[in-house]
Amino acid sequence: MQMSEEFEESAISRLPPRLQEEFFELAERAARRVAEELRREEERILELKRHLKFRSIPRSLAKDLRVGAVDGSSSPRLSERLGYRIGVYTGCYMVFDGGEIVSDDDEESMAAGYIMAPQTGSSLYTKKLLSLMRTLLERDLALKCMEKYNVDLMIIDGSFYGFRARCSEIKEKEFLGFGSKIVGWKLVKEIYEKSKKLIESGKTIGVIKRIRTAAIDGWLLSRNWRIEETLNKNDRSLLRSLMRCGEYFDYRDLLGDRWSYLHYNSLKGWFKEVKREIRDLPENKKLEKALNYVDKKLRTQIITDLAPKNSSEEVKEEIFREVIGVRRIYIRLSPHAPPTCVELGRGVDLESTLAYLMENANPATGLPFPLDLVDANISVDRKIAREFADEIEARLLLDHELNAEEVHGEFISINPQKEE
Repeated sequence: MQMSEEFEESAISRLPPRLQEEFFELAERAARRVAEELRREEERILELKRHLKFRSIPRSLAKDLRVGAVDGSSSPRLSERLGYRIGVYTGCYMVFDGGEIVSDDDEESMAAGYIMAPQTGSSLYTKKLLSLMRTLLERDLALKCMEKYNVDLMIIDGSFYGFRARCSEIKEKEFLGFGSKIVGWKLVKEIYEKSKKLIESGKTIGVIKRIRTAAIDGWLLSRNWRIEETLNKNDRSLLRSLMRCGEYFDYRDLLGDRWSYLHYNSLKGWFKEVKREIRDLPENKKLEKALNYVDKKLRTQIITDLAPKNSSEEVKEEIFREVIGVRRIYIRLSPHAPPTCVELGRGVDLESTLAYLMENANPATGLPFPLDLVDANISVDRKIAREFADEIEARLLLDHELNAEEVHGEFISINPQKEE
């Protein structure tokens, strides 16, 4: 009898029997430890709920909105050849008018690019450059979509300034491409300025899928300065246990207006240093001193990542205030998925935005349907960089003026034992 679906063998089942048994035993041990940890945490998480405020999401839209969604994707792995390091990236926008997609015939709605760097030095720089080039494409597409379709709401994938991490590593570098040169700090500046333009549009939100922020743990820490009192979980994980579908959480309800979620997140990350700073102070002076210390460190970090060369103090201060001033909330759009983290651009109508997201949520992912649809359009397979490199090689081999053996040598995989 022929099976209707192809059976996929699991990775563990391909191991030698002795290792298979060991992995199953390890999984059993890990499950027991996690179960114990969950039972210990349950009471503390319920105690935390007394301090958190959850607001109700408006349930009806006054009118249908025209909504744009933008996402991008880059090859999860670079193609590592003897001569080159190759990566590709894509971007796409879609526009929804009520339940209708109005951008299907738009030839400008999709774009792609590539980077091809010499096979020397650390691949980390190439990966960061690839990530920045993808982000720049996303920002360009979002701005084009807004101008072309006059949308009421623009949804981008990720944090407005999430690209800033490790920008300091490439800011002072110049990357030589084919017929062009990319200057690190100019690239960072361009992405920053376009991200700021989206924030100031009054129409843009960012939906963040990968969250590591632990500002709630930082708040718990600030109450008695004992690391043992924290729950050691990121905010989305904690809120998943406490929020009901149809509710949202605003950091400002817990932390106030003076200090941002970034300050409280960093309070935990830099706690050893903070503890030394506040050790000899009376209790009523510790929080102010701790957050001022964190503020200075955050300022240095953000300015180092984003400020152009030879920036004035005024420009540096503007960049710092811009990054820490972004408002961030969590919304629970599905009972079957964790809360979704959303950043709000300035002037965004919160009520209509929340109502739209609630009405147009994918219950399986807890994300807005428009973002899921555009993501499905442009996600690239891990093999795409290799296939793109193979296509370049094939075209070069057809060029009779080039030495075929030399071309093939340049494109041999860097590790001949393993397929890319």
